[in-house]
Amino acid sequence: MIRVLHVVTIMNRNGLENRLMDIYRHIDRNKVQFDFLTHRLDDGAFDSEIKSLGGKVYHIPALNPLHTFRYLKTVRSFFREHKEYYIVHSHINAFSTFVLYAAKKEGVKVRIAHSRTWGAEKSWKTLFKYISKAFINGQVTHRFGCSQQAGEWLFGRRWVKEPNHFKVIPNSIELDKFAFNEALRNEMRKKLGLNEEIAFVNVSRLEPQKNHSFLLKIFKEIINDNSNVRLYLIGEGWLKDKISREAEELKISESVVFVGNINNVGDYLNAMDAFIFPSLFEGFGTVTIEAQCCGLPIIASDTIPPETKISDLLEFESLNSSPKIWADHIMRLIEKTSRIDQRALVKKAGYDINDTYSFLQNFYLEV
Repeated sequence: MIRVLHVVTIMNRNGLENRLMDIYRHIDRNKVQFDFLTHRLDDGAFDSEIKSLGGKVYHIPALNPLHTFRYLKTVRSFFREHKEYYIVHSHINAFSTFVLYAAKKEGVKVRIAHSRTWGAEKSWKTLFKYISKAFINGQVTHRFGCSQQAGEWLFGRRWVKEPNHFKVIPNSIELDKFAFNEALRNEMRKKLGLNEEIAFVNVSRLEPQKNHSFLLKIFKEIINDNSNVRLYLIGEGWLKDKISREAEELKISESVVFVGNINNVGDYLNAMDAFIFPSLFEGFGTVTIEAQCCGLPIIASDTIPPETKISDLLEFESLNSSPKIWADHIMRLIEKTSRIDQRALVKKAGYDINDTYSFLQNFYLEV
């Protein structure tokens, strides 16, 4: 059995972490075992399950641009003490440069950088991220990305255009978890107190990239024409209080439900009538695949990678368009959509978790 070290921020219930856990649960753990190096001292939501599956979770402090050398010393010390890792698979985007540099210096043979995004939120760390990714190609042996666009952002077009230098790893899903089921829809709507209401949903971290302020303005326009509506926000994040205040200022707070992090997103998607996804940027946007699997109509910003569109259920709208245009667009899409099970379509498009875990398992064993 080989042990693969996955480098992440923290193993909470977010998009990347959910994808990793889906693969981890399916992989043959008698052949390949996953361990996790996290950049938080607190335990993550998945830590207990990881340990129950035979994995290990290590905690180190987050990388602070002001203390880069201290971080490198910590990570090099880690790899010096853990010579059992022949493969390191990093998912922390531009900051993968540093952990993979340390791994390289300590003799780790297989060093994978996996690009999960194609942009960076504007903050004092933005310049540091762009400097970091300028050095990424010198630290890696393999380049993965959740989309072509994500790969180009981290590695550059020159590396990504060559198939032997870069591989797109689909953000696959467990199809059965997101299949449309009429009985489940009725059960969930009853549980949520939904009768004739039109229910909208967004699944994402409550952080700037996800553009919740614009989402609330779209929903405000929907309410102006359709009073019997509700918006469900699934996810957690440090902007929750700000988003809640904005909902109050727009006088829509009674129709906005903060669901938090949950492990049954598919059940909620069954109960909904439409998905609104106005993110500023996404490495991929796996939730759009989950929603399409569930037969749910989606309006997404045109910044989302085009690979996400695997059916007519997903339509794009410009972030330069007004909230009113978005609202009218989603209502038209609801009217022309009939809910059906779309698992076969999603599998044909290449987003079945069984195909992805098989590829990764074979890859780890071969290298």
